[in-house]
Amino acid sequence: MSAACDAPPPPLPVLDPGQRFVALASAALVLGTLLGAVLRGRLAGLPLPLVGFTNLRHAHSHLGYYGVLFPLLWWSWCRGGPRRPGPMVVVVYASAVAMATLGFAREGYGPLAIVSSTVVLLVWLSSAWNAAPQALALRTWWAPAAPSILLSALTIPAVAITSGRGQAALAEQLVQAFLTLLLFGAVLPAALHHRQAPPPIAPLWTLSAVGAGLALGPWPRWPALLALALLGAQLAWAGYRSSGPWDLRALWVGLGLSLVLLGTGLLHNSPAIAVAGLHYAILGPVLVSLGRPLSGRGPRWLCLFYEVLVLLLTATVLLPQWWVGPPWPLLAALLGLLLAALWWLAVGSRLVQARAPR
Repeated sequence: MSAACDAPPPPLPVLDPGQRFVALASAALVLGTLLGAVLRGRLAGLPLPLVGFTNLRHAHSHLGYYGVLFPLLWWSWCRGGPRRPGPMVVVVYASAVAMATLGFAREGYGPLAIVSSTVVLLVWLSSAWNAAPQALALRTWWAPAAPSILLSALTIPAVAITSGRGQAALAEQLVQAFLTLLLFGAVLPAALHHRQAPPPIAPLWTLSAVGAGLALGPWPRWPALLALALLGAQLAWAGYRSSGPWDLRALWVGLGLSLVLLGTGLLHNSPAIAVAGLHYAILGPVLVSLGRPLSGRGPRWLCLFYEVLVLLLTATVLLPQWWVGPPWPLLAALLGLLLAALWWLAVGSRLVQARAPR
């Protein structure tokens, strides 16, 4: 008995690298979708007693990129990609994400948000350094990540300078370029790799992603628009050739074709299209492809129901610019709340399954 009592305690379970990123992304997704639902409710005129709308929007958008997309990107790197951040870096990064979200919600681009975002950026740059050897490969989904992260980082000082000079419109365009380049240069390639899509000609994809950032941001001229259309064609083809059910491939093809329409001028870019397209891309093909470790494998009908909700939310954001009549903001708020509730239930059930005795 005494020998048993003197025995050393069993070691605590250690999360593997993928689980660390999944835990961070799960927590950020629950909070991010809550903030998104509140924002939609505020746009619908509901008297929700929270912080100012602009600060809340900053917190929501930054949390989506900081806490959801990049951890899922690193999770995908655990499966044959570049070297991902180590455990101590993840702890520092998660703390910075939490502080940045609090800072943005309380004071916008204040000292706390700026300092925390600087830590986040340093971790991003270190991961770009880890991915740099992959950037020279000719055909791989990993190659565009390093140059896309580095180039997007260069827009941050430009945003600060233009904002300080009172050039709000240009600063907003630079932010759009930043979001576009990270999404199409780093996150989407990881999702397409996970779906086993045939790898592109990496330099062509990278140049197309840079052009897309310029076209949807500060320089909507024909060379950049041509690159945007070319990126859309590559994306549609890769999505069509990817693995998975027909509905997921249709989401990818739809995203690619929308970029072709924007690049050719058949669809005019506008703030509503930018918001709708960003949410469609992230909530649709990206999270359906990379979000499985956050939610587990649910019934087929539930996945189809979720995808229909994403399409309906996209429609309610787009249609007001052409059809004024129905209560679009209220419909968007209800759809946003329903989508958020689905993710809360999915993440919660996944957590219960993980803690269940085996």
